[in-house]
Amino acid sequence: CSTHDNLLFFTNKGKVYALQAYQVPEATRYAKGKALVNMLGLQGENVATTLAVKSFEGSLALCTKKGMIKMMDVSNFEKIRGSGIIAITLPEDGSDELIDAKFLKEKDEIFLGTKEGIAIRFLSSDLRSVGRAAYGVIGIRLDKDDCVVGAEILPATKEELDKISILTVTEKGFGKRTEIDKYRKTARAGKGVTNLKVTDKTGAVASIIKVTDEDSIIVTTQKGMVIRTNVKNIRYAGRSTQGVRIIKLAENDKVIGMARIREE
Repeated sequence: CSTHDNLLFFTNKGKVYALQAYQVPEATRYAKGKALVNMLGLQGENVATTLAVKSFEGSLALCTKKGMIKMMDVSNFEKIRGSGIIAITLPEDGSDELIDAKFLKEKDEIFLGTKEGIAIRFLSSDLRSVGRAAYGVIGIRLDKDDCVVGAEILPATKEELDKISILTVTEKGFGKRTEIDKYRKTARAGKGVTNLKVTDKTGAVASIIKVTDEDSIIVTTQKGMVIRTNVKNIRYAGRSTQGVRIIKLAENDKVIGMARIREE
């Protein structure tokens, strides 16, 4: 982000808080940073994702752990009071959580990946824009113990799609890249297709992101270990493969997240 961007913090409980970028203190790579709970007034909730907004135009897609998806106008978040506002109304029994929010353009595609190694790809035109109070519609039908671990927005043009692959990383440090055209497009609310063969050796899927050959990724573990590697070092593999080991883990450690670094 740049200094005067608006930062939107979406929490797992479906609320959104706002700060100006300059209100977040700059720090070195090793610094702990300032606790967001003190800056945002979070109440028993965790930040699920953060977006930097330059202008309040266009659309957002919100995705939940149980596979629900919701499209809304960014203009809904232009005025956010200090105590935050509701971005999505989740079930009162706490059975679902917000996991991601992404910018969305007309004709883009939506890609969802699950813990048990299933993925679905469908057109954003299957969604209509709704208000803040809505819960959304089904994006993917999940098996009983499965949940969504990541959402990505895929560009509409074939030229851009050909440069992108989906990188999947598992809790036990295995990963692989798969070309987008290996995932056939289906209608929203389908069962999806196999993305990765989950076994005891690989562990469940921890994260999925879209990458290009020029990107690097940072993989983070539960015990605070961080590894950075070039995407080119991770080989392509089919949908139903296990992938290769990309990070060696200490005992009782597991991968919890992954971020893409765009090379300038």
